[in-house]
Amino acid sequence: MNGQTIGKIGVGSWTFPWATGTVLDHRPKQVLDPPGVVQRAKDLGVHVVHFLDNLPLDKCDDDVIRDAGEVAMEHGIEVEIGTRGTDPEHLLRYLQLAERMGARLIRTMGGWHGAPASLGEIDHNLRKVLPAFGQAGVRIALENYEAYRTSDLAALVGRIDHPALGICLDLTNSFGALESADEILRNLVPFTISVHLKEFAVERLEFLMGFAFRGKPTGRGMLPIQKMFAALSAASRQANVIVEQWPPFQETLAKTIELELNWARESVDYLATTGFLTK
Repeated sequence: MNGQTIGKIGVGSWTFPWATGTVLDHRPKQVLDPPGVVQRAKDLGVHVVHFLDNLPLDKCDDDVIRDAGEVAMEHGIEVEIGTRGTDPEHLLRYLQLAERMGARLIRTMGGWHGAPASLGEIDHNLRKVLPAFGQAGVRIALENYEAYRTSDLAALVGRIDHPALGICLDLTNSFGALESADEILRNLVPFTISVHLKEFAVERLEFLMGFAFRGKPTGRGMLPIQKMFAALSAASRQANVIVEQWPPFQETLAKTIELELNWARESVDYLATTGFLTK
């Protein structure tokens, strides 16, 4: 054991972006639905599943939500859910979904790509709903991404200072704002209650003109995983770690979906060896 265990390994809808039909012009005929994602978690031997905005639960039929919750409960799998935006009515709708599925954490983000809300608006909206979340025993995990400086998000969460509010730490997201790993961890670790983990490598483009972030199986890229886990452990933060993936398209969609499942297996196996997580 390298340090204090910080949480459990999990998978979710962003572990399987191709199978869940995230890319609209490459949707499989049989889209992986919420009960199917839970089954993938069971097959991979993990006990956390996170449904996110690429498989929005508020767009699912009631029987699908019921079935996913029942399968998760049957196999002892903890449910976390997620969305985007901080509109109070929308967040309260997701609170109802969380209560139906037995979820105790909802991840959200400041807004949609290209249309981030102001920090003032986020602050105002969160303060309106946090009393209801606190009463229900459900936490909001505000995820960092490139639209906001991590120092600003940390200041916002610290200023609100509510036990039902924390950070969903995604180290890779804020590299898009040219923040360093040390800076991101210093700002966000004190508030972290959830972790999304996207492995990547920076590779030169063809003709050497530019670079690209390309997805990799966890442990085979450049993400400073041990540094992140050590920082969380040293701060005594408890947070489940959800594998997210950016698998490149292969010759066919079927081969691509097979690749992302193989990557998921490899990623879960790697995380089990880090000493900081349990299945």
